[in-house]
Amino acid sequence: MSEPKYVKATDQEGNDEEKERKQMMMRDTVAAFAGAGARRNTTMNSSTRWQQKYQTMRAKKLKDNVIERNLSNPDHTERGRRPSAFVMMKDFYKGYSNPDTRSDTLKHGRALKPGEKRFADNEFFGTDKPGPAGTGTSWGNVLASASAKIVEEQSEKEEEGMGEDIHTDGERNIGEGFLANMMDREFVTMNKLPPEVRKQLRVKFDNRPYFTTWVMFVNIVIVIITLATQSIAPVGFTDKLVNRQLLRHNLAYETIGFNQTTNFWIGPDYQSLIHLGAKYSPCMRKDKAYFEKIADDVKQEDTTGCCIRKDLNACWQTDESKCTSSFAVFKEDKVCGLGRDGCFNEAYSNRSLWEGPYSTWPNCPVQEADKEDIKNLDIEKEHLLCEVSARPCCVGLQGECIIISQEECEFRKGFFHENATLCSQVSCITDVCGLSGFLFDDVPDQFYRALLPTFMHAGLIHLLITLVFQITILRDMEKFAGWWRIGFIYFASGIGGTMLSAILIPYQPEVGASGALYGILASLIVEVVVNWKIYKSPLLELAKLMLLVALLFLAGLLPWIDNFAHIGGFLFGFLTSFVVLPHVNFSEEDRIAKLVVQIACGVLSVVLFALLFIVFYLAQGYTCDGCSYINCIPFTESFCQDSTMELRPRIGD
Repeated sequence: MSEPKYVKATDQEGNDEEKERKQMMMRDTVAAFAGAGARRNTTMNSSTRWQQKYQTMRAKKLKDNVIERNLSNPDHTERGRRPSAFVMMKDFYKGYSNPDTRSDTLKHGRALKPGEKRFADNEFFGTDKPGPAGTGTSWGNVLASASAKIVEEQSEKEEEGMGEDIHTDGERNIGEGFLANMMDREFVTMNKLPPEVRKQLRVKFDNRPYFTTWVMFVNIVIVIITLATQSIAPVGFTDKLVNRQLLRHNLAYETIGFNQTTNFWIGPDYQSLIHLGAKYSPCMRKDKAYFEKIADDVKQEDTTGCCIRKDLNACWQTDESKCTSSFAVFKEDKVCGLGRDGCFNEAYSNRSLWEGPYSTWPNCPVQEADKEDIKNLDIEKEHLLCEVSARPCCVGLQGECIIISQEECEFRKGFFHENATLCSQVSCITDVCGLSGFLFDDVPDQFYRALLPTFMHAGLIHLLITLVFQITILRDMEKFAGWWRIGFIYFASGIGGTMLSAILIPYQPEVGASGALYGILASLIVEVVVNWKIYKSPLLELAKLMLLVALLFLAGLLPWIDNFAHIGGFLFGFLTSFVVLPHVNFSEEDRIAKLVVQIACGVLSVVLFALLFIVFYLAQGYTCDGCSYINCIPFTESFCQDSTMELRPRIGD
């Protein structure tokens, strides 16, 4: 049986029943195309019901068929045959649903193929083209009515999708994510946005969190190594006084006490953290104030003398006012265990080397094997023959040098120099900084401490807080922005925060990724700003984020939490996020404006980085009156003692 073909109805066609059958076939086809569930006329006689059922089935099969019909217009003969109503509906819907081809579809009834010749507008669906037989209207009106239902349903779906968060595993849309869910963020409906904006918002980001996984792994490994190699400090906010009875350098037992730094993060003390790579300005540059203090110590050392027990069993370098024992005598202008007459090294035999201040003398201590020869010399030799019981020891966060016994030095957790006699002969800053040392003696150059603290943590609690942030917010932002963008923001914020902190509070050690994490918080704010029009209440969404940031800044008022690193990290995170974060362009003017902002923020970031390094290395001594209250509020007298911006007085013996 040959397939029935739809032809134009004429007066010569069959009887009325045949004409009615063909009209019903066309109505069924159009109803099937529109998906409107149009009801067919059920008042027909019983002889045509079987035809209705048959034609309904045929309408479903017309999806892949073409209704052949010769076109009377000779200009269109090269086009072949006119497509079926179903195919025309399918092409119309497909073209209309794509914003890029919507205008062509409204003109031509479908999206034109690449290279296809454009014909007159409304070529197929113009009002001059009759519609299906019996409808009394044009194809354009029929398809417009049929597509209205489709467009309405599509808009409803879009509105529903943009009215709620559609964050799913592996996908992250603009404006959505972990904090958006937590803050119950609301968006405008899709149908209120231009088609070009809707197209951009339909893009789903599915970047794998490679950077987040890597940085979390590095953080955990470094904390494990730190705790395995360093002892855990007492838990607390203020220094803890520790007392112990020791045999001191004067051979007398005394109770000695010193203030041991505490750590409420459950980790090592901060002297150990400095030794492992914490931010500490005297290790990153030749700090003028620090070395001025050392120069003052050297001048004071030149006024000391040797305090000698009368039995020569002990002697130590000190001020005359501190040599008060009835069993000791003070030798002015003498150095215990050091002098030209006690040095038998030919390299130091020149008398001119031993003239001038002690700090210029060569380090040529008396050897035990040479003491017999010294006894035969007709000179003042008690300071050369006595047993030196105290030597330089570098203690504290700032590497203060004191002359004490080795036992007391170990109790104070210092660095003992058993081969030196004077503090001017040792470099305490090298002992404090550790790591790779310095390329040149007494010229600190560990500039890599601008980045290294980003991977370090003060203890287990500190690490736990960072990991929670990274696994929620950082991971979510990386899924949206990608590993290189989020890595760029992370490190730029971390370095910027560390450098600002190194300028304003140079003598407070600082570790942790807080500057980098505040940069990620800033990127969340930038995401709201650059995509302002997609939110129902953008000011409210911005206020929520700013409130969160403000609360975290308040937490930075506690000791050992560096608010200056937070401020620097937030600033650089804000600028760099404008440069690299994906965003929505709402118009051509908006695109140009955002491009200008991107360029300006990029240039400003570079300028600020250069300014920070110039100020840090060249314009030392900068102070900010009252800035210490931004970093820590002294609720008690000793509450912020470790957040000071000044060098502490040097410790005597």
